Amino acid sequence: MKPVHWRDCIPCFDSLTEKIKIGEFITGSDIRTAIQRCTAGHAKSDDLVLGVPSSSIAYLEYLFHRAEGPYSPDFGWIAMIIQIFFKSNPDLQNLINLNAADALANMVLNKRGRLKFLISDQVELGIILEWWERFGLIPVSNRQVLDAILNKPTIRDRIENGDPLLIIRLLDVFPENEEEVNPYGQERDVLIRAAGTITKPPSERRYHHVFIKAQKAGRDIHSLIHEEERRILPIQTKRNRYLAYLVKNLHGNCCQICSAMGEKTTGPVEVHHIIPLSRQGKDLAENMLTLCVPHHQAVHAGSIIVKKEDETVIIQTRDKTWSLPPNNRVNSYV
Repeated sequence: MKPVHWRDCIPCFDSLTEKIKIGEFITGSDIRTAIQRCTAGHAKSDDLVLGVPSSSIAYLEYLFHRAEGPYSPDFGWIAMIIQIFFKSNPDLQNLINLNAADALANMVLNKRGRLKFLISDQVELGIILEWWERFGLIPVSNRQVLDAILNKPTIRDRIENGDPLLIIRLLDVFPENEEEVNPYGQERDVLIRAAGTITKPPSERRYHHVFIKAQKAGRDIHSLIHEEERRILPIQTKRNRYLAYLVKNLHGNCCQICSAMGEKTTGPVEVHHIIPLSRQGKDLAENMLTLCVPHHQAVHAGSIIVKKEDETVIIQTRDKTWSLPPNNRVNSYV
């Protein structure tokens, strides 16, 4: 007989979570009693796993699933409930601490598992690791998570064999470890083209899901951009890739130089920082330009000049100049 599964208790868990949110349940004993009521009658709900009731594990799995990941709108307040729940359950903390790095590694790899946050990039992993310590769990570092990934069977072989989706996933989450996760130094556009016959990169699928969900909730793209610009990034993180995704969608995934020249964009577009981040440029929409790969290369080679003058973006070729409005004054394509 299978143990109790959180999916069998969703209506009751939803109600319990809303009550915790508004402060109706405060103490750990009240929460545990409510969980037992939700799982009463389900198989093995009273069984213990290293001293932790199966019902408590089911509720934690439910909370992780509902939180999704840091880019999701409900993550913040649900993470606070997870914090309350963990701190009232020392045995549960001990259980999760047993193989925390491996559990987080599985989340990064999107492996099947009942306890899972969605981790698409460096920002989401960094925020989750910050919350991990707030949950009262033993701190885990990016390095420990990466080591747990690299120690898994077949992962190193897949990297050596140039698995494009795996390498893109790891580059998005561990950009500071590029030599380890992308030993042949393949360019991102090359990896994306190689993966294109399979599916879109994992991070883009995650961003698309979050974006569509926000649209269905009535959010417009400018409000989402402003929200991401206000996000406090984890230490050592300079780029918000979801913000870049939103800016690309703002322009209909078209190259702004192609559009200025009256040309059709072919292939993927990338985000270029007008003032480079290495020169103290800001990771804000107004400092971003969406470019196709050839025009991006031309900008870096110096054959196309891009600069800001007052509130205008100037694009210069050898014989022509265009003026573009900054992204905060661009109408949405979506």
